[in-house]
Parts: sequence; C-alpha cells; structure tokens
Amino acid sequence: MTGFKVGVDEITLECSLDGGTTWAEVLEAKNVVIPEDEAEWRDRTTLNVKDRRKRYGRGMIDASDTTINCLYTTEAFVAAKAMEALPDETPPMFRATFPINTATQTSGDVFQYSAIVQVSNGGEQDVDGDFVFALKLKSSGAVTFTAGAAIV
Repeated sequence: MTGFKVGVDEITLECSLDGGTTWAEVLEAKNVVIPEDEAEWRDRTTLNVKDRRKRYGRGMIDASDTTINCLYTTEAFVAAKAMEALPDETPPMFRATFPINTATQTSGDVFQYSAIVQVSNGGEQDVDGDFVFALKLKSSGAVTFTAGAAIV
C-alpha cells in the first residue's frame, strides 16, 4: 500500500473558546472526532415518472452528533465545563491537526469545526476502569479541511 498512514495518537486535538485566536489541547481526550456530513434527501418524484422509480434531490446537510471521551482529571473537567458554558451562538471550535508527511508537506492536514458542547458527568462506570466523562458535541456549521502545505 502506498501513501502516508496516520495513527490516531499522532493527531493533535485542540479547542478554542475565543473564535480561533488561541488554541489549547483537549485535555485527557481518548479519541479524535471529525463529524461526518449527513445529507437529507428530498423526494422529487412526480406523477409523470414512467419507470416507477423515485427521484431524489439533495436537501439540507447536517453534521453528525459526536462524542469525545476524556479521562477524568479536575483540570480536564473544568476545561470541559468552560466549553459547555459558551453561548450557542458562539460555540467552541475544534481542530484536529494531522502529522506532517515529511516527504510531501511542510505542515499537516487540518480539520476544523464548531460544536455546541454538553458535558456528560460520566454515568455508571466499572470498578476495573479509569473514570471517563464525555463531551457530547452538536456540530454547528461545516467541517473545513485544509490540506497541509506542499513542499515546493
């Protein structure tokens, strides 16, 4: 197989509470989340269809609801509650920065999105595990992708 493979543990996951001016690591994150777009399909079938097959067109696009799981520390939970406290009109921004492919890039690929955060207090947990809480995300707007700068 050709191409640059990326381990999830090589991706930097960050959050901005001020519209992208400053960024900080999502503390104790156990997974990386990049919301997927889900298109609604409008039924555009009319009475003059001769082959008895439905016709569709694209409707509104909504990004999937996602969850970032975090190991509990006081610092991580306080940071999560700060994300949750932001108003819906100016939700936190998230950024996933991929490592640089040194053969072809001078900077890594970046996915960026905004999401309203609801912090889960952890719920029931097993005795033999680390305590985990969740950042439940409702994406707001599009996910942007910026390809890393190519070596010239």
